Amino acid sequence: MEVIHDDPPMPEEIAKGFYPAFEERWRKAELAGRLAMLGFVLVCAFGLLGHGPFSERNVTNKDGSISIRYEPVVRFGSPTIIRFDTRVPPGGDKVAVTIAKDLVDQFGLETITPRPATWEVAGGGIRLVFPVQAGESHALIRFTGSPAFRGGVDLTARLDAGETLSWSQYAVP
Repeated sequence: MEVIHDDPPMPEEIAKGFYPAFEERWRKAELAGRLAMLGFVLVCAFGLLGHGPFSERNVTNKDGSISIRYEPVVRFGSPTIIRFDTRVPPGGDKVAVTIAKDLVDQFGLETITPRPATWEVAGGGIRLVFPVQAGESHALIRFTGSPAFRGGVDLTARLDAGETLSWSQYAVP
């Protein structure tokens, strides 16, 4: 038997099919692959790449007039929902929410539930007025869209008599 290099010190190791240096590197590569798979499974289980316990966030402004539930990481062109929980002014029969224009343009706004009674452009945003039944203290509003952006976008919303609430979403391809 001819030995091409001196790496395995004994030529009979090659004849038996055992190469210690290769076997050690193979074991390390296999362990690295298993750790990578475990890491991927954990990332998915925590919802960082899809639905899971950490895939949604709740944000409330300082005065508590509006809070939202949203997914901080979304997929480009994939349907997603932003849920608004707004406080109705005492004795009021409507809720007026001013949203960032990017929520319509960049977020790819498709539907709003319930439908707003009126829309109007207000500065750099859009003011939506929703009728509310008398005696209600909260109004729930759902914005459904398919993000038309890649990367991050900053969004805002506020009630007429409330502080502005800011959040950001990041869209992956």
